[in-house]
Amino acid sequence: MERKKLFKSLLLVLALLVAVAMIAGCTKTADDSSTAGDATEQTDTADTADTTATGGEEAADSGSGGVTKIGISLDNLDDPYWVGLKMGLDQALEEIGSDKVQADVQVCQGDANLQAKQIQDMLAAGANAIVCVYVDNEAIKQSIKLCNEKGVPFVYADRPVDSSDDAKVAWGMNTDDYELSKQGWEWMVDYAKKNNIEKLNVLELVGSLTDANVLKRTNGFEDVMKANPDLIERVQSVPTEWNIEKAASGVTNALQANPEINCIFMHSDVLLAPTIQSLETADRWKKTGEDGHVIVMPYSGNSTSLDSVKDGYVEMCFGMNTIKIGHDAVMAAYEIANGDTSTYSTPVADPGFLITTDNFDETSKMAYGFSGMKK
Repeated sequence: MERKKLFKSLLLVLALLVAVAMIAGCTKTADDSSTAGDATEQTDTADTADTTATGGEEAADSGSGGVTKIGISLDNLDDPYWVGLKMGLDQALEEIGSDKVQADVQVCQGDANLQAKQIQDMLAAGANAIVCVYVDNEAIKQSIKLCNEKGVPFVYADRPVDSSDDAKVAWGMNTDDYELSKQGWEWMVDYAKKNNIEKLNVLELVGSLTDANVLKRTNGFEDVMKANPDLIERVQSVPTEWNIEKAASGVTNALQANPEINCIFMHSDVLLAPTIQSLETADRWKKTGEDGHVIVMPYSGNSTSLDSVKDGYVEMCFGMNTIKIGHDAVMAAYEIANGDTSTYSTPVADPGFLITTDNFDETSKMAYGFSGMKK
């Protein structure tokens, strides 16, 4: 009996020891699982914070399958100039490859408030970079600030905006409009002297005053005018706001009020077609050398400008590297989002080029309107 009691006692002790070991094992497993979960959560949080801070390679990796997401905000596509810029954007996206980059392209049709909302939505959807042709150079600063808060690089295309302490631009590319305007007007001074033109009585068709490029084009013109006061006189300025109807009526009224006008300087050749129409109505759309000829100086290089130079109606056109600007803006946004900031430390102002009757065969091919020329 004593042995049976002892054996039962040993079995009871053994059962208790097994039960304790099982409980300890379960407790240790639960603790290990909790610790692993905390570590994972901390790692994810750290990665997210780092992504937000840099907007760099980590930001690109946070996209779908490591694909960099670029939000592209455009003013409009109503002008062939902007279509040319988008050609450059598309070329860059194709070069990078759809396996590496995704683009959300939004057009706000000249509405600054809508543009701000579109950029906000792009950032909320996880954009790793923003490329922008802004509508208003003051309003866009709020969007730049938001990009800064999110750690997302903001790259401007064509229309420049200066960085400030609370609104920093990552990079940008535009035309050096002051130098291009100045260069074109210096060419016109030489042309006038060679062709015995006593005075250039100028009608200036001014673009939108919310466009930073506009003032630079005027400044380039004015500096050459100041240097040649006996040769150049600005008879009238017409604020067109890039509106075709305003340009047409402005040219018509100016020619009637000031028949001595013999030169029209326009801030964009989106205004060329209505200008031609007004000149035709006044019987002053004449080829170079014909009586009543008005010198027309279009800006940027659309197909109408190129055709007019080729056909002998226009002596010179200001040419802009529109496609290159769009291309390089996207490439910069992609590379900055993936950590390459040293290459893009300073925004670029492209010098542009002049398209004249003498260099037409070479320079016309550089213009965005070349593909749309008459055959």
